[in-house]
Amino acid sequence: MGTPITAEPPLPLRAWRAVRSRGGRYAWHKALRRSLGRWPSWKRRLLYADPREYWTLRGGHDYFREQEGQVARTLRAEWIAGRIAAYRPTSILEIGCGYGKLLGALRDRIDAPLAGLDFSPTQLGAARGFLDGAERIDLFLGRGDRLPFADGAFDMVVTSAVILHNPPEVADRIRREVVRVARRFAAHNEETNLSYNRYGYDTAAWYRAEGRRVAEVGPIPMDADAETSQFCVVRLDG
Repeated sequence: MGTPITAEPPLPLRAWRAVRSRGGRYAWHKALRRSLGRWPSWKRRLLYADPREYWTLRGGHDYFREQEGQVARTLRAEWIAGRIAAYRPTSILEIGCGYGKLLGALRDRIDAPLAGLDFSPTQLGAARGFLDGAERIDLFLGRGDRLPFADGAFDMVVTSAVILHNPPEVADRIRREVVRVARRFAAHNEETNLSYNRYGYDTAAWYRAEGRRVAEVGPIPMDADAETSQFCVVRLDG
């Protein structure tokens, strides 16, 4: 399981390969991401009007390399997987599974059926490669605010830096879909800070306002800005 990371080629060669492999639209999207850092309002307007399009263009091999090149990302996934495993869920759905980072860490700790859903075909394509060889992990293309699963289909439903990427009305629908599909637990790693592609939410506060019992909530220790990170687990079965 996993894909080795090789040395990165020079920038002109990467740009040429981007155009050849994924087209001019992808290359233009990538150029805007890198050049509009000083203007977050324009970056949000030009790049993030459609989150699904953004993550379809953003996902893939380049995103995989970027994320796997950050040790803190691996440490965070392993920490979250350890906390989730402590609740001994009998099945898990991850909404917004990306290329499968957290699913892989969960597979190492939990002997239970796992499922991942993402609305980005490129992210799912990367997940199929990253999770190659891992058993009992099903991947689905779909939206978190319209889950294609029955009520109570999974023992636990998880999100990791997913709800925060959606505007308030969509974020609310995703949370309500989590509550519908999960039997016992909801677990979330959702940061509270704002950026061009983040809205930021206090997820634990939302559940408390709904009358749900928060089993644990706190920062993620290895995050650079612990004050804006939040991991919470919610009991949905009373």
